[in-house]
Amino acid sequence: MRTLVISDLHLGARTGADVLRDDHAIARLSSELARSDRLVLLGDLIELRHGPSAGALAAAAPVLARIGAAL
Repeated sequence: MRTLVISDLHLGARTGADVLRDDHAIARLSSELARSDRLVLLGDLIELRHGPSAGALAAAAPVLARIGAAL
């Protein structure tokens, strides 16, 4: 069983610094997910420090949907 472990995605960062806004990065992650049997998310998934949580959740939703689809 292959497990992919990722952390510190900081999805929805108001500064735009979250790495998965980059199409190349999300494509690479999707490729790795396709080869994995399970995914472990190690903290700091959504960035909630810099603004309202609704904005961060809305920004994170498309990325989380792609992760779900890849699994």
